[in-house]
Amino acid sequence: MKRSTFLLTVLILSPFIGALGQDSLSTYMTEGNKQYEAEKYANAEKSFHYAVKLDASNYEALKMLADSKHKQEKFEEAVEVYDKAEELRENDPELYFNRGAAYVFIENFRLAIKDFNKSVELRPDFPDVYYYRGYCMAAQERYKAAIADYNKAIELNPDYAAAYYNRGAAKAELKSYEAGMADFELALDKQPDLVNGRINIALSKLGMKMYEEAIVDLTKVIDMRDENLAKAYYYRGEAKFEVDRKEDGCADWRRASNLGHEQATQNVNDFCSDGKRKAKRREIDIVF
Repeated sequence: MKRSTFLLTVLILSPFIGALGQDSLSTYMTEGNKQYEAEKYANAEKSFHYAVKLDASNYEALKMLADSKHKQEKFEEAVEVYDKAEELRENDPELYFNRGAAYVFIENFRLAIKDFNKSVELRPDFPDVYYYRGYCMAAQERYKAAIADYNKAIELNPDYAAAYYNRGAAKAELKSYEAGMADFELALDKQPDLVNGRINIALSKLGMKMYEEAIVDLTKVIDMRDENLAKAYYYRGEAKFEVDRKEDGCADWRRASNLGHEQATQNVNDFCSDGKRKAKRREIDIVF
């Protein structure tokens, strides 16, 4: 965060001093925990900020200040405070997990994995740390390592829908579409409202060249009119093109293009424009 912004934040917080007065450290900690539990993270941050002002060596105050920033998506600020807390205590698996999660959101996957490794070392029975480390591995295209972590998360929590879902995506990236589809189905069984579950099942069928079945599934996704609408039109166009329904495929790409799908626009230009030489179709490359 820019220094000028930080100063502005301090000025905004200044009335809070008058509200609480010069009460003890325990008062700030109690109020901060109360606000945090109520999910009023900005208020919690204020309390923990003044607790740290009173005692900069208080580990709990520093960690809760970092957690409050984290909850407000102030990830870089949170990392800075986690660093200070680590100087006071190096054996808290939750600190390493929380800081690792903050690194995930700022896409510093190398440091995230380092923190998750430390968290696993200190607490090997926490499923979330394997899930997040698996996410980092997949983000680095280390899909086999990601699958191993998702396996461990599922072993520790057999109802972990997100872990099944991401494991399915990792398997699909390795072209194991049938195994990936099975995981997507398990994820939906555990959590039926997973937004991307149904479209990924359709994409798995597309990857297996089950084009007619993919068209049926993608049509169902389109009928839902959710955030995957453009993507569903695009991939239904892909499937229709593969079964020689080129005009229908182009119609779907045009719908996807109108919804802002860039690759659909490119496909319309390459394969559907009258009076232009058609480019050669590439093999479908499904991105999950």
